[in-house]
Amino acid sequence: MRRQKSSFSFFKFLITSLLAVMVVAGGVAASLWAADVPIESLAFWKTKDRPKDVISRPMNWQVISAYSRVTRGDLLNPKTGTIRGVEIPLTAVAGMSASYPSATGELMENRVQHAHRTDQGIVFQLDNGSMISDRELVLLGGAFVQPTDIIGRVVKTEKSPGFAFSEANFFEKGTPAGLAGATPPGMRAMTLEASKLAGVHRISLGEQIDLVANIPIRKLKRFEFATGSQLPGAELVLDSSRPERDAEKETTARLVARQAVVLMPVVKRVSTESSASLTEGKRLLNVPIEEVVLAVAAEDVASVTAALELDATVNVLVRSGRAELNPELREVPPGTVRVPIPGQSLLAYQAVRMSSFEDPATGYVRTVDVPAATAEASGWITDLAELVGRIPRHDLAATVPIRESDLMPAGTTVGLAGATPPGRVLFFLDAESLTGADALEFGQRLDLVASRTDESVGNTKGSQFTNVSLTDAERTRVDPIAQDVLVIMPTSSPGNPTNRPENANDREAESAKLILALRPEQVANLEYAVAVGSRLRATIRADRGEDDLPQTEASTADQGQAPIQMMRFDPMANAKRTQVFVGGQQQSYLFKDP
Repeated sequence: MRRQKSSFSFFKFLITSLLAVMVVAGGVAASLWAADVPIESLAFWKTKDRPKDVISRPMNWQVISAYSRVTRGDLLNPKTGTIRGVEIPLTAVAGMSASYPSATGELMENRVQHAHRTDQGIVFQLDNGSMISDRELVLLGGAFVQPTDIIGRVVKTEKSPGFAFSEANFFEKGTPAGLAGATPPGMRAMTLEASKLAGVHRISLGEQIDLVANIPIRKLKRFEFATGSQLPGAELVLDSSRPERDAEKETTARLVARQAVVLMPVVKRVSTESSASLTEGKRLLNVPIEEVVLAVAAEDVASVTAALELDATVNVLVRSGRAELNPELREVPPGTVRVPIPGQSLLAYQAVRMSSFEDPATGYVRTVDVPAATAEASGWITDLAELVGRIPRHDLAATVPIRESDLMPAGTTVGLAGATPPGRVLFFLDAESLTGADALEFGQRLDLVASRTDESVGNTKGSQFTNVSLTDAERTRVDPIAQDVLVIMPTSSPGNPTNRPENANDREAESAKLILALRPEQVANLEYAVAVGSRLRATIRADRGEDDLPQTEASTADQGQAPIQMMRFDPMANAKRTQVFVGGQQQSYLFKDP
């Protein structure tokens, strides 16, 4: 018997087919939604787009490298191909700042009271009562709204995706891309090996740093010659008695770059180098090299280059990026004055410069706050402008305030010529010729005497006396050579032009000369005394007047300090002569007078 089809089977087939269609449609819809494809664009019926009540601020959808130019592709959504960014509901823009151009082109800023959408677009009502459209809006909440204000600008740092753009993200308009645009005006970008900078691996992009180099003292002259700094490096004379090994380790700190900017932190690149050997022949090697790019001031390029050329250790000092909380702390406390002090030793007869008061390791002017009464009683100069350009009359130690008595009169020329008093001439005297020459100081007044032993007196050969025997004292004559001689430059001064600190360990090197100022008529006597090998001695005159002496000393003081008189020993003064005839020959004998 033939089985008839049931109507219920047909109903089950219909349900199954409908469920299959729904599953397939749901899968297609989910795929389109994941691809961010608008569903209504696929509808076969005609629909009208209803814009969202939001305003979009463009953002980048991929990482933008530092110092790169923003392109349109950075703003495009890779899924939709449209410029969409951070969306803000219009109900949330109330109270946000809005920037827009005025009639004159200037950028105006006001608060938003209300925003709503119209057929012409979004309209913003501002606090001042004016109304602007979204096409006139430049910044909303500090972020750019128009893509045209973003495309073509150069970013200062690496820009992460997912964030809007603000003016702080960009350099000034017209800045070129790359290191040339990132380098501040007046500075130079330098690419340095990271291995030569201590602490460079801890710095970040955009930080301000100082570079301080530990210059070996033996190489300090070369550093100063290369940089033209003319720092008083001669003051750092090594002790010749110290071992050569220890002397090589002595260094001094010098600031080589101030407020340098990190343009690019440490990056690693590969350098191709060739290597040759007998077994493997010539081959190429990939050597990793770490480099850092810094922007330094134009005047600091020579200092940085010279320090690295001398293989000096260069330390990286990171400056604080925090705002100063209490600027008033730098004000001078009441009742005190700020006294400038030299940051390095000042050499005699050399002009004082502004840099003379800068610390060699930091570059800041050194000052000390002292009570006003103390500064006035001590005669310290408190105005730095009164010190710059003046000439010291003697070497001045670092960190010690300067008095007017330490300086030559205003208008004095630089050098030994300006230090020479009128009517005097300079004489360069060997230190070995004068006993105690190394102990003399600036400005001391001397009287020079010379002593010489006469070898002809007391020599029996060729003499008419047969029993003459004299001591060295009895055969010595003392002559005055020069009176009121002024010490212009002692041998111990680092500014002595005859001083050779680089030859301090050379035993054959000539010692420094003692520079004296004496009257022209005294030059011949002093030159003759040196030529015949006389032993010179100096008597130092007091630099205090008679009014400064105690009462007992003032009563016996000689008026005008009379010059030393010439003194000679006569061996015959206390002797008697007797004639004796021996074998028909006459001989003379000397006897002391009892």
